[in-house]
Amino acid sequence: MNPVSINYLAVLLCGIISMIIGSVWYGPLFGKLWMKQYGFTEEDLKKDFNPAKTFGLAFVGHLVMALVLAYLISLTNAQSITDGLRVSLSCWLGFTAATMFVNSLFSRTTLTLFFIDSGYQIVNSIVFGLILILWK
Repeated sequence: MNPVSINYLAVLLCGIISMIIGSVWYGPLFGKLWMKQYGFTEEDLKKDFNPAKTFGLAFVGHLVMALVLAYLISLTNAQSITDGLRVSLSCWLGFTAATMFVNSLFSRTTLTLFFIDSGYQIVNSIVFGLILILWK
């Protein structure tokens, strides 16, 4: 059995890129629609907002996501871009999208919100899979 091999610089890069993707996704791409779906105004979002805490914890969450994905890519001995995408998309579908869908059903949010939020996560999953397999 091969030992698990993780490139921690690639994991860090995934965390950084996820924040960039998020700033575009929830900014110019879908920010206004996302706020409208939740009934938020820009003033609502600024009230009691601690950017260091929020963005810092989001960054840590994405580092964990990338670290676990790197572990699974190594564990499955994924070698090609196709292998890396297969692992990352399987994780997205089985854990992220499925969980988000169930949560949206019980929280009674719109399908639009589900697609915005899960869309952000699938983009992250694809980018993470590519980075982690190419920079193995």
